[in-house]
Amino acid sequence: MKKWMIGAVVAAALTTFGATAIAQQDASTPETGQVPGAKQKESVSEKGIEVFLPPDLAWEDNPDVPGVQNASGVGDPTKPQLYTSFGKIEEGVRFPSHTHPDARITTVLAGVMFYGAGERLDRVEFEPYPAGSVIYTPPGTPHVMWAKDGEIVVQETGYGPTGSELSDPEQ
Repeated sequence: MKKWMIGAVVAAALTTFGATAIAQQDASTPETGQVPGAKQKESVSEKGIEVFLPPDLAWEDNPDVPGVQNASGVGDPTKPQLYTSFGKIEEGVRFPSHTHPDARITTVLAGVMFYGAGERLDRVEFEPYPAGSVIYTPPGTPHVMWAKDGEIVVQETGYGPTGSELSDPEQ
């Protein structure tokens, strides 16, 4: 008798939780991906939380590398504080070997980034990193980013002050 009751309770619980999970999964609208009743951007920003969506960022052309755009996020990278910035690289463009004085955490938001460490493009071995990949680059490490097969969008986080220095300006 006890085994039957335990089995019935477990079956009821699984049915309830499964139905709830399916209902929640189907609750988002395909057009927006938003779940009805979920807090929207306006209510979040009223609490001092900032939301950054790549299409809404103020992208600026990178003066040193054609085909690369940058956008500001949180913090001031020229000051000793945490910052987040964004980069967009057009298909086929390689950001030449460069270094930063600070450690960087790079998250690939869109596309497949080909990344390699080294000072010369002709000696760098590239590895593909799809959207969702997170890469830690120590301070002063020469590295290259390449949008080989399509545009890529990345988010970079570090602790300022920062900057970029090309390893070989002739590249």
